[in-house]
Amino acid sequence: MTVLIFDFFGVICNEIAPFVLPKYMSDEEAVRFKATVVEDTDLGVLSQAEMFERLGKIAGAPAKALEDEFWSHATIRPEMVTLIDDLRTRCRIGLLTNAIVPFVRQIFAKNDLERLFDTILISAEAHLTKPNPAFFRMMLEKMGVAAEDCVFIDDNPANIAGAAEVGIPGILFRSAEQVKIDLAERFGIR
Repeated sequence: MTVLIFDFFGVICNEIAPFVLPKYMSDEEAVRFKATVVEDTDLGVLSQAEMFERLGKIAGAPAKALEDEFWSHATIRPEMVTLIDDLRTRCRIGLLTNAIVPFVRQIFAKNDLERLFDTILISAEAHLTKPNPAFFRMMLEKMGVAAEDCVFIDDNPANIAGAAEVGIPGILFRSAEQVKIDLAERFGIR
């Protein structure tokens, strides 16, 4: 049975930071903030509260207001939920995401998403982030599968390359319809 491993932000849920950060900092500052503070939060080095506190200092806004703004952008793509629900009848499904906790766990609970996945690995809990090949190897080990039995779906080409380093083929996400087409044409999954 094929194992499909999905990214979360940018695939199942829309991205959030690209909508919020530009309101409070330059593009260059946003890149630096994501590479330092967001990366440390994704790794579980900083807490969610610490991340919003640091963002609040830069933005000149209360941390709670920024957290609320992040929530306002957390929109689930229903077409992806439907697709994954359908694929579950033929494939095992995993989720491998760079994300902060408890924020992402709250999104899962609010939208009843954990039921979609056989295995969930969140970077802040694993202390690894994509595209680090070790994070992909951890997922393979947790699911008890070989890389060649998996397909990884992500919206970031760097993450697709990280999966490929351990032998997992990938699909660069653009839409649910495109994923269906790629799964059928490239991997024979209909």
